[in-house]
Amino acid sequence: MTRTSITIGNFTVEPGQRGLGYLHAGMLAGRTEVRIPVQVLHGAADGPNLCLESTLHGWEPMGAEIIRRAMLQVDPARLRGTVYCLPIANPFSIEFGGTVESSGQRVNPADLLDMNRVWPGKLENAWLTEQMAHVMWQEVLSRCQYLVDYHDGTGACDELPVAFPHALPADAHSSVQATLADGVGGADTGRVEITPEYIASMNEQIRAMAIAFGSSVIWWRDGPVNPAMISGQCLIQGIVPLVVEAGGGGIIDETIDQGVVCTLNILKHLGMIEGQPELPPRQLMVKNYVVYRSRTGGFYLQEPGVKLGLEVTTGQLLGRVIDPVTSEVQEECRSPVNGIIISRRIRMPLNPGGYIAHIADSDSVIWQRG
Repeated sequence: MTRTSITIGNFTVEPGQRGLGYLHAGMLAGRTEVRIPVQVLHGAADGPNLCLESTLHGWEPMGAEIIRRAMLQVDPARLRGTVYCLPIANPFSIEFGGTVESSGQRVNPADLLDMNRVWPGKLENAWLTEQMAHVMWQEVLSRCQYLVDYHDGTGACDELPVAFPHALPADAHSSVQATLADGVGGADTGRVEITPEYIASMNEQIRAMAIAFGSSVIWWRDGPVNPAMISGQCLIQGIVPLVVEAGGGGIIDETIDQGVVCTLNILKHLGMIEGQPELPPRQLMVKNYVVYRSRTGGFYLQEPGVKLGLEVTTGQLLGRVIDPVTSEVQEECRSPVNGIIISRRIRMPLNPGGYIAHIADSDSVIWQRG
């Protein structure tokens, strides 16, 4: 079958070509255009449609750099299928403001909504963030069979690549939960029938993608999904999603190139480019993953030798929060589990609730390779 061109937003892409452009999503009060950058690699041969999406949260922008670097290594003339890239899905959240955790914001400053709580978006009676999600869903996600949703350690922490697959629970009647506030939420665009057969097939595909991603740690979750999140909406509409994290601290370090390898692994796994996924010598899939936060504020002084990938034991000292004036120790931060450091704080100062570390619980392993 002869491949045809694709028109998306303000541009058209021919088979075997790369296209760059924007999705128009509205105008602000001062008539500033709201536009979302998009890159399309339209393969010369037939194959899957894959969306690579990053920066739903402005304080987690490092997926954009991973996607940029990875796509430079893909030749559309040799690609099977189409890759749709939304590297900066929430542009205003990186343009303005910021918090102690990052130079960007988690929410859209135009309406203070979290873009990962409004899917699949809507146009009528809708906030700007909902309208932006609607445009991306209609123009990009609805064309795809697969999604990789990139996050990172925020501006406060660096982070190893890690896959966070969220599978459907075995009980079809409890597979979906609703957590929307009044007046906020996506339009009902239809959903597949969630049968035991659908759950088994979807979960098998999610598991295979998570392993192929090639991170040393995989956090497997199988509770009810939130359809307002992009991954949850994909799950109920027949799109295979994989949530991943890599990089952080707003810095270019070795985790970015590791994330590039993992991204290309997904394309290899789906048969879109040649080669087999490059997997690490050892992979662990865990059921428990601790997001460890501080109780108090101050300056965080990490213990010497605490690094990404370090294996720690329960009670092991990770660092101390001190008073920046008196040097008094306000809090000793100790690992609550035996595990592996996936992410660690690299930025001061620290407010109560700030990230200290992400730790994969090595006593909760449910699968391993190597």
